[in-house]
Amino acid sequence: MYTGLRIALLLVVWLLVQAVTPLRGLMAVALALVISGIISFVLLDRTRDQASRGLAGIFRRIDDRIERSRTAEDFDDDVVVTPAANSGQSDADPEQEPKGEEQDPGGLEDRDERRPDRTG
Repeated sequence: MYTGLRIALLLVVWLLVQAVTPLRGLMAVALALVISGIISFVLLDRTRDQASRGLAGIFRRIDDRIERSRTAEDFDDDVVVTPAANSGQSDADPEQEPKGEEQDPGGLEDRDERRPDRTG
């Protein structure tokens, strides 16, 4: 509503500048912008405040949605994945978990074999 009133005021002032002064073209538009800006500062004060409150409300709701989304993402990151009861496997990434091999945390693998000592 505020923008519509500003444009209407600009057009009225521009028509008055065209009718009263010898200015034409870009100079008439520039003068009309300055005059209509001064007039709208005084006359459209309440409408500008209402528009400002409306925009602030819109951005506040957007910020609230972003915050709720961020909170939900944080909650999802904190959830611990537990293995399925019957399958014996977890929902972890298959690349991180070897399949068909038993893990022996302290044991050696084929490539880790130790060479026998040749001392003596």
